[in-house]
Amino acid sequence: MKISDIPQIAAWISEAGITTYELTGPDYRICLRRSVKARSRRVGAAGSVRDAAVPARGQPDVAVSPSVGLFLHAHPVQEAALVEPNEPVAAGQPLGLLQVGPILLPVLSPRDGIVASIIAPDRSLVGYGDPLVALKP
Repeated sequence: MKISDIPQIAAWISEAGITTYELTGPDYRICLRRSVKARSRRVGAAGSVRDAAVPARGQPDVAVSPSVGLFLHAHPVQEAALVEPNEPVAAGQPLGLLQVGPILLPVLSPRDGIVASIIAPDRSLVGYGDPLVALKP
């Protein structure tokens, strides 16, 4: 791997919606992170660009898994879940944890709202992009 490869790798992880990427080789270790508050832009059916972080009116937003792992409702050393249905949450607030090996990654609320439901069961195996927690306005 060459340092000149980093911009292309960063572009690929951004396009894929990956927030953290770590690569280790015999003589290097690289960790790239992008802000979870970054907003993706998508082209609608009529060709108009819309902000993907803005939910449709009346539709719940869904926090999705940033990686493969076990979705935990609570920290392993605590009994209380991080959030419960009908609880108000702020953008960036932890909704759960994703356990990837020995690492715990927070699953953050994409916006202010109220927890409509916790979709993924506690300690369930989830994949990248799987819905975890639904939010309502």
